[in-house]
Amino acid sequence: MFVIPFARPEIVMLKIVKDSVLKVSRSLGYDIVPLREMRERDFALHLRELLTRLNIDCVLDVGANVGQYRDFLRDRVFYEGIIVSFEPVARHVELLRARARDDAGWHIEGYALGARDEQMAINIMVSDQFSSFLEPDNRQVQEFSELNVPCAKEAVTVRTLDVVLPVLQERLGFERPYLKLDTQGFDIEVLRGAGDSLQSVRALQTEASVLGIYKGMPGYMDTLRHLDGLGFDITGMYAVSRDTALRLVEFDCVMINRRAVAS
Repeated sequence: MFVIPFARPEIVMLKIVKDSVLKVSRSLGYDIVPLREMRERDFALHLRELLTRLNIDCVLDVGANVGQYRDFLRDRVFYEGIIVSFEPVARHVELLRARARDDAGWHIEGYALGARDEQMAINIMVSDQFSSFLEPDNRQVQEFSELNVPCAKEAVTVRTLDVVLPVLQERLGFERPYLKLDTQGFDIEVLRGAGDSLQSVRALQTEASVLGIYKGMPGYMDTLRHLDGLGFDITGMYAVSRDTALRLVEFDCVMINRRAVAS
């Protein structure tokens, strides 16, 4: 038998008031957003508009970790289409596949993307969101010095987008993908392996570095110049992290393919 705890009257009343205020605000075309969510709100609204305008039918989630971006797409962007998540770390792949059983439109690919097909060793960091093919460099950003530290290495498979994208398109039936890159300093390598397949990518986002946290990590100007050369224009930039002095460490840069604008 389940016992339902008795809710105090003031808690019940607070919920009724909150629900009523939300209902009225939404009927007038407004949303009430908690302060902690304000940073993501503008990004979510921009992405929702972009995916809708470009009629995106698949999001390629490169560097999925444990599925945070999928949650952002479903819960904040309200994107209902196909998501293909790429993640090489074995324990994350297992978790992602278990989670994907409850989402028929979410597909998991258990490998990394890069400039060529090969086997590589990835650095598993103390905080695994920092895991990278690159070695850490915490000299500029001391705040990450206890988190961005290798605790293990794992041999993983790396493939190229140029090879896997046509296969995925044939298997899943999508035509207008959006490419999300969050590979901890490896985004340009993914783009180098994209080849001609990048022509079908209608828009993308990359995590650009202002203060490097890995050795040999491309700076944001290098990243933006590279993508400009590939035919992509900026539609929005959104802070990801700052140090204690409020200096920008990384930001997400959303870009549109000029071919999509012309079509």
